[in-house]
Amino acid sequence: MVTPSPRVWTLARLSLGFTLEQVAAGLADLSPMDALLVLAVNQANIAPLTRDPAARQAYGDLEHAAPDDARRPASINAMANSLGIPFETTRRRLKKLEGQGVCKTIPGSGIVIPESFLTSPAYLQSVLAAHERLIAFYARLLEGDLLDPLPATNYGIDDGVPLRGAARLLSDYLLRGLDGLLREGEDVASALTFLAILVTALDEAPWPPQAAAEPTPFRAIRVSDVARRLRMPGETVRRHVLGLEGVGLVARTRGGITVAQDILDRPAIQTLAEEHAAAVQRLFAGLAERGVVAAWEQMGAGVAPRRRA
Repeated sequence: MVTPSPRVWTLARLSLGFTLEQVAAGLADLSPMDALLVLAVNQANIAPLTRDPAARQAYGDLEHAAPDDARRPASINAMANSLGIPFETTRRRLKKLEGQGVCKTIPGSGIVIPESFLTSPAYLQSVLAAHERLIAFYARLLEGDLLDPLPATNYGIDDGVPLRGAARLLSDYLLRGLDGLLREGEDVASALTFLAILVTALDEAPWPPQAAAEPTPFRAIRVSDVARRLRMPGETVRRHVLGLEGVGLVARTRGGITVAQDILDRPAIQTLAEEHAAAVQRLFAGLAERGVVAAWEQMGAGVAPRRRA
């Protein structure tokens, strides 16, 4: 495999950090694990609608979530497989979330995230906070001239930013990014643990690694800090760290846990970097086509106009 270019490494590092930031924030006071499950169910529910331009237009702003009867129910088994979570664990988590009004069971069909939750104050506040992080991410990419030219919008922007449409594209980006991490961590808890360790380790390390007499000084993070950031039980994180150690992805140092020294040379990690770099371009191309980028620029949302394809 050809070693990714410095631009790809930079995009990948920014993408991994942004992914961790968004996932760690959770959703409507839910833990990151439950938030990812909700995102996966909701994306499955609205998959048919995202292919319909009229539906995308009708349900693009915060005031208009797609009604329950327009959503395609998702099976528990499909959600378990998509996130690498055991079926019984997925069923138990969804049952708990149903008791909180976050999802509901359609008898004989599956699970949906109801309109009532998707228009709740807690959910809307999370969407707005995630959107602010998305704008800051875009501005950072522009500052580094890291994006290819973006397509023109196919939608009008007179009504402002289509926040719900942007949230759908962001959810798809986060779930796709998790797929690559699942290849390394096998289940979602291990993948998130590895993500937190990887982002911390590479925060100040040169990308790509340079030939040097001394090893790259990767930063370490304590297990307790990983647990705190991901809002996971400390014992759960310790168990997943042991699993990651067993497959040679992480190593213990005096300062805590860090990634294995040869991590950036591994084909699997280089593939992950390529995928994240491509995902960033795909995300912002989708946002541009949907009218989000043009709306940001029109509203002066802290970003300079970007050249178009």
